[in-house]
Amino acid sequence: MPSATNHPLDVAIIGAGLGGLAAAVALRREHHNVTVYERYDFAGEVGASLSAAPNGSKLLERWGVDIQAAKPVILRKLIMHDWATGKTQNEYPLGDYRARFGTEYNNFHRIDIHAQLRKSAFEEHGDGPPCILKVSHKAIAINPEAGTITFENGHSTTADLVVAADGIRSLTRLQLGITPNYTLSTSCCYRCIISASKLRALGLDDYIDNEAIEYWGGFGINKIVMSPCSSGDVVSCYCFYPSEYNNLREDGWNIAASPEQLLDTFPDLDPRMRALFADAEDVKMWRLYRHDPYPYWTRGLVCLLGDAAHPMMPDQSQGSCMAFEDAGALGLIFHRGFREEYTVETGLKLYERLRKPRATRVQEASFRAREDLNERIGWSSKTDRPGKLTIEEVCGYDMQGHLRELLAGGV
Repeated sequence: MPSATNHPLDVAIIGAGLGGLAAAVALRREHHNVTVYERYDFAGEVGASLSAAPNGSKLLERWGVDIQAAKPVILRKLIMHDWATGKTQNEYPLGDYRARFGTEYNNFHRIDIHAQLRKSAFEEHGDGPPCILKVSHKAIAINPEAGTITFENGHSTTADLVVAADGIRSLTRLQLGITPNYTLSTSCCYRCIISASKLRALGLDDYIDNEAIEYWGGFGINKIVMSPCSSGDVVSCYCFYPSEYNNLREDGWNIAASPEQLLDTFPDLDPRMRALFADAEDVKMWRLYRHDPYPYWTRGLVCLLGDAAHPMMPDQSQGSCMAFEDAGALGLIFHRGFREEYTVETGLKLYERLRKPRATRVQEASFRAREDLNERIGWSSKTDRPGKLTIEEVCGYDMQGHLRELLAGGV
């Protein structure tokens, strides 16, 4: 008979995006048996760049994810440009993140880091039994108390722990009895990428070589955020504008658009950026929503993770890091010997106590930063904006210490 210290959980993870794969890796490292269910017939990723500040990057390192194979650019500074001329108005060094917080501020292409998480989850090499991936498995019904999932293809499964990483339009969330209260944002966003070869041909080499997060605007709704990723082979742009401009109502963040639409939306922008936009690739429109914090994240044997639990505006660059932290919390709570301390249900309540207040604070800060760049970490300090989210609070977070405090108060 296996003891409580070596009896692994059967874990079902709904969704093979970044958050779902991070949870899979974290729980694999604790030697649980993990199956990831993806609704589509592939487990891929789309999108532009993804910032992983030290609070996210240190978890990737802890799990043994091959960060260098994900081709990060280490961001060194913030650059503020004049909207119309592109002239540099301010430049702020990010400093030595490794010295301050133990690891780098990495900027990834989403596709690259997703590929490395996928390897860490499913390949034979690595600590813990390899996870199993099942595609074309769209979860349509869940019994939270029994841990049973029914799929659209007629299959079903029962797990000891169910992690719902099925995104902002989570079906699992509704199955847990949570009805989101959300409003349309005042903003929409285009995202696009452009290759380094195109930028060099346009004479825009500095956008690759600056190793910076670069801004145009940002003290209102209009804002362009640009950064290099994929070892400098790609530059990514997020371009925010008032939603009434095109009255976009389609739901999603992957709505096809054209360079011409991008140019029409920003007619008075810096000519160098307009030259970039004219040659931009993979242009997509993204409708933004402001979700009120959900009343709870767990029920029975099921928990929410990532955008299913705490959808954010992108303006603090912490959406993926918060999903990585959620995954890290599950790995800490459901360590190999957890059964000697508490049940799965108690562990999930502990997960919510550990994660919900912090993620909610970052979520609310992302809402404020959408229309006021001063609310972004790094643009002002705690001394002149009381209560503002700070770099130290975000990047210096000690999750293990936080968990010890909670456990000292009793589970």
